Amino acid sequence: MDPKLTEVSQLFERFKAAFVRHDFDTCDSLLSQLKVLLTHFRSLPPLFEDTPNAIHELTLARDIYEHAVVLSVKIEDQDAFERDFFQLKPYYTDAGNRLPPSLQEYPILGLNLLRLLVQNRIAEFHTELELLSPTALENPCIKHAVELEQSFMEGAYNRVLTARQTVPDDTYVYFMDLLAKTVR
Repeated sequence: MDPKLTEVSQLFERFKAAFVRHDFDTCDSLLSQLKVLLTHFRSLPPLFEDTPNAIHELTLARDIYEHAVVLSVKIEDQDAFERDFFQLKPYYTDAGNRLPPSLQEYPILGLNLLRLLVQNRIAEFHTELELLSPTALENPCIKHAVELEQSFMEGAYNRVLTARQTVPDDTYVYFMDLLAKTVR
């Protein structure tokens, strides 16, 4: 295996261990190092060169950015969420057909929709919805955000407030709390 790939893999394992321990300061530091190391992989966006380790590099980078998005929610940093999400998005759209499916894709796409709702960026919310496949729209994580937006637009604020009890993923709680504050 390529030494750079091994280095990134080992550093990512340290990141995941710190994440499990809820040592978010260490995670943030390791994440910065990981992002710098990822710039050495020519198979990643925007180049998408067909290197011998391209699939492994793309999958590893996608996993790193998915963890970065979840970390940004855990540390309640909406700006970092947006940055990390936009770094991750090409792995779902442009490289999606080259990579195995990710279990985190729909929860993260739903989180982004929820973030747009919280920030009252309704036009962007609908633009993101238009980009999703019919399969994605049927996913509970995406449906949750869509139903929230409908309740919000209808003025059914009680449904918005009670929706916190039915979040499809624990990471949604942060944005749901922000949305509840907006409603109140």
